[in-house]
Amino acid sequence: MRPVKKQIKEMRFSLLSPEQIKKLSVAKIVTPELYDVDGYPVDGGLMDLRLGAVDPGVRCRTCGGRLKECLGHPGIIELARPVVHIKYLPIIDLVLRATCEACGKALIKEEKDLAKDLVGRIKRAKDGKKCPHCSIIQEKVRLEKPTSFRSGRRRLFPSEIRERLVNVSDEDLKILGINAESLRPEWAIMTSLLVPPVTVRPSITLESGERSEDDLTHKLSDIIRSNQRLWENLNAGAPEVIIEDLWDLLQYHITTFFDNSIAKIPPARHRSGQPLKTIEERIKGKEGRIRKNLAGKRVNYSARSVISPDPSLKLNEVGVPFEVAKILTVSDKVTSVNLKRMKELVARTEYPAANYILRGDGKRKRIVEELRDELVEELEVGYVVERHLIDGDVVLFNRHPSLHRANLMAHFVKVIPGRTFRIHPAVCGPYNADFDGDEMNIHAPQTEEALAEAKVLLNINQNLFSPKNSMNFFGCVKDAVSGNYMLREADMSKEDATQLLYSSGVEIPSLNKMNAGADIFEKILPKAASGKGFDSTSFKTGKGEPLRVVDRELGREEAMELLRQIFAIGTTFLSRTGFTLCVEDLDVPDSVKDKTASIINKAEGKTEKIIESYYDKSMELIPGKTAEETRENQILQVLNETRTDIGDAVKTGFSKDSLASKMIGSGAGGSLLNITQIACSVGQQVLNGKRIDFGYTGRTLSCFKKGDLSASSGGFIHSSFMKGMQPQEFFFGAMTGRDGLMDTALRTPRSGYLYRRLANALQDLIMAYYETVRDASNNIVQFKYGLDGIDISAKHLNKKVAPGEAIGVITAQSFGESSTQMVLNTFHSAGVAEVQVTTGLPRIIEILDARKMPKTPSMEIYLDKDFNNEKSARTIAEKIKEVKLKEVISDIAIDFGSKKIKIGVDMKALRGVHISLDKAVEVLGEKGFEVKKMSDGIVLDMKKDDFKVIYRTKEKIKEVILTGIKKITQVLVVKRGKDYVVLTAGSNLKDVMAFKGVDADKVTSNDLHETTAVLGVEAARTLVVQEINKVISSQGLAVDGKHAMLIADTMTASGAVKGITRMGIIGDKNSILARASFETPVKQFVQATKTGKRDKLRSVIENIILNQPVPVGTGLPGLLVKVTGSLADDKVKKVKKK
Repeated sequence: MRPVKKQIKEMRFSLLSPEQIKKLSVAKIVTPELYDVDGYPVDGGLMDLRLGAVDPGVRCRTCGGRLKECLGHPGIIELARPVVHIKYLPIIDLVLRATCEACGKALIKEEKDLAKDLVGRIKRAKDGKKCPHCSIIQEKVRLEKPTSFRSGRRRLFPSEIRERLVNVSDEDLKILGINAESLRPEWAIMTSLLVPPVTVRPSITLESGERSEDDLTHKLSDIIRSNQRLWENLNAGAPEVIIEDLWDLLQYHITTFFDNSIAKIPPARHRSGQPLKTIEERIKGKEGRIRKNLAGKRVNYSARSVISPDPSLKLNEVGVPFEVAKILTVSDKVTSVNLKRMKELVARTEYPAANYILRGDGKRKRIVEELRDELVEELEVGYVVERHLIDGDVVLFNRHPSLHRANLMAHFVKVIPGRTFRIHPAVCGPYNADFDGDEMNIHAPQTEEALAEAKVLLNINQNLFSPKNSMNFFGCVKDAVSGNYMLREADMSKEDATQLLYSSGVEIPSLNKMNAGADIFEKILPKAASGKGFDSTSFKTGKGEPLRVVDRELGREEAMELLRQIFAIGTTFLSRTGFTLCVEDLDVPDSVKDKTASIINKAEGKTEKIIESYYDKSMELIPGKTAEETRENQILQVLNETRTDIGDAVKTGFSKDSLASKMIGSGAGGSLLNITQIACSVGQQVLNGKRIDFGYTGRTLSCFKKGDLSASSGGFIHSSFMKGMQPQEFFFGAMTGRDGLMDTALRTPRSGYLYRRLANALQDLIMAYYETVRDASNNIVQFKYGLDGIDISAKHLNKKVAPGEAIGVITAQSFGESSTQMVLNTFHSAGVAEVQVTTGLPRIIEILDARKMPKTPSMEIYLDKDFNNEKSARTIAEKIKEVKLKEVISDIAIDFGSKKIKIGVDMKALRGVHISLDKAVEVLGEKGFEVKKMSDGIVLDMKKDDFKVIYRTKEKIKEVILTGIKKITQVLVVKRGKDYVVLTAGSNLKDVMAFKGVDADKVTSNDLHETTAVLGVEAARTLVVQEINKVISSQGLAVDGKHAMLIADTMTASGAVKGITRMGIIGDKNSILARASFETPVKQFVQATKTGKRDKLRSVIENIILNQPVPVGTGLPGLLVKVTGSLADDKVKKVKKK
């Protein structure tokens, strides 16, 4: 077989007609038998050799190809009676209900109905009870799932349905949104079944010699058997009841052939009880054909092993074991220049040698001892030699999961002994790799194009700075950070300093007899970075300023070399001086422990006072909070402050000379919080943002008294890890630790799904010419990327984003990685964080989903100049808070004798919300309740109503809003700088903006759709940007604001707010394959056949599925090339001559 070197420009989806099925098929399948007694495929059977080669030793009888050459050919099963295609059932149902049973016309005629949109036309046609064309009264057609139709009380069999569908004209189908060129509804009533080629359902030979057949083959055998029985009974004139039963059996087998997970249908199973994996199950999901085999592919020329650190390597090198280098090969094309060297490699028996040669006709030959001399003689220009990896070869290095583009970078090979891949520790950051057993992959590029892209685009040196936030990906870590930090504090003789610099591969500057470490460090910096206050910690991963300066002034090679030198100095110095820790090094003096006990005692005293004020009701309530909520908030605040106070004591008392202090001070690892918990007190355990408040009835654990609200009973751990915890303390610690683990396990899939959605929605956004950002349909999403067009990773160079850059994928990766980090932060904090960081991920998902209502709607209300004081702010807050009748009543009861509802009012509560009893009565009257004022409450007379209405009214009247703004359930006044701001739970933007004293220009709501309705889509776009940036910054993460802007512009580009969901932006994608690769592929294909849509293949994923160059980056057609050199000179001369 010769490869077809053509590119597919577009795809059209259609349902095959009976005529097309006959034309495509090469054999009529009539028997369920597979093989004869000799094991040879039976003619007319499911393994017929006309359908393709089934074994290596046989040829296909259709094309003559062998097993690896023949793609297979379909067959046909002629059905005894028509059956319904289960996947086109909704379309059949639509046509039957929307067209006349007599004339086949759509049940719609009037111009005003025909002018409606598609949904309106279909609804009008379905509701038609009389044909407007032939005036026949229509019997109601209903679908009885799974596959039966009824017209009135009569069952419609597929043959009758087909006759009705044939009568519907192409014009009437167009009214119903069906493209007759790609789908005629009668084609969905199958009279013949296309049999997949044997290559789609291969058989395997077991060790016992028996054959094991594919699930599809088993299912097709069932179809043929039931079809044969139906033919036999039809020919024998069997009773109609038997015919119908056999017909239904055939329908069942064909239905489960297409989809074996239909509701109300028992799945077809193996003898073992395992359900068969049929067509639908093979296509959909993560393990389906599209996502696993087409969008994701297995590759050759790759290897995998554990990684280990090797600081002696260059940053852009990877150590490859000899065993791997002998098996993993690189393709070198034989030319007149390298012919002699290639022959020497083929002739060699020891490393470095060659494993295969590829002849000009495409045949591949393995180099074995018997053929070696013959192959050396045969080798000529045009052949390809697959040789061993050698030093200097380029390979791609990758670690899963690949969350961003720097998870795959190009390294130069350094062949070394051992069994692990070696990597310089400075470049572990972007791979998110460590050395506790992590495995990584290497891939050897096989073509000149791949090699060029690897060297130019994926080279380690080209990926120093992150496109997420412009921080440096590579930097000093762990020992290098500690070593350089300790060097800065040390004094060294000229001899020792010279030896240190020489061992680190650094050019030795002029040195004094005795040298301060800080001076040595300063002298090795280039002039561009010298004297600017940079120290050893400035070269850590994520810092980057000195590297940016050197990169800008001296170039990338110098910046990478400087980083290597500084890393080497740190590790070399630490190796020479030594570094070790023991448990005693993490202890604190007794004075700090005494101070810790004093701090805890004071905190417990404050806690007791809060509890006393709660019981005697003297506690001032937080606006919008109950007494219990206020109490718990205040206690939690006091106990959280305790850890901070203990940390301050540790900071002053912990020895500055200890190696642990140096490690923490340098930022290499650990923190004062670790020391605090190890040596002093673990502190308050937080579960779901609160103290632990559940367990036994009325108490958390059985060792506490009922009603105990003390610090100890709510999860405060007095002990330290070094001292050891009490049983109840250990239990509390285990509770929050397990919660963190569970939270991580449950949330990680959510962040992965979020990344998938972002990648699918933004994959087609590229940087076009003239600095615009466009999608696959050439629609402009941004007129200038990020308002300035500057590449985030080259911001310090003021460099523009290159045309063809997959800017949308970079944004998806930036947020995908950050969302995963939010999940991991939960794990690392293990429940003791003062602020639960996991609140960030649900909010990010909520924003990107464009939810109709946020889970916790809120507002920030700024006040006019005249009301910007604490007293006015509190008054406005109390006035806008929604107050319902149930919040100010003491009791409510029904007087059954007089049929009255008596409501007792809490006068103190009524005064607290600034409303009188007369006003309450007036409001209730305006709402339609006939109430009268009493001395201690309100009475509602309902003599005319029955008790059912009285009960309903009792519940209804409690929900009446007496004062405030609807939906504003809680308020809190805070001070921000000079401004007093009212924070709310609940949102009502329109009414709040109209409230007296509110600065309408500064009011914000986190409700996206409410903002759109009140202020417009531009305000909604701004809100998306602000909310995303707020969440990212609150988690301590760094993502450049341009990414949030691109997401916001994508969500609002259509003029309305659309979520990044399969019903939003992803559902709007023009590419059928792109939508199918995300979710529900079969549904997308059926819809494509219905509408006759064409996939223009303009985006990324659909071209990957078809194994074609993607129209992004180097695959973008029409790249402009600047002509330089002699060619440019010739062009200028020609112009001058003219």
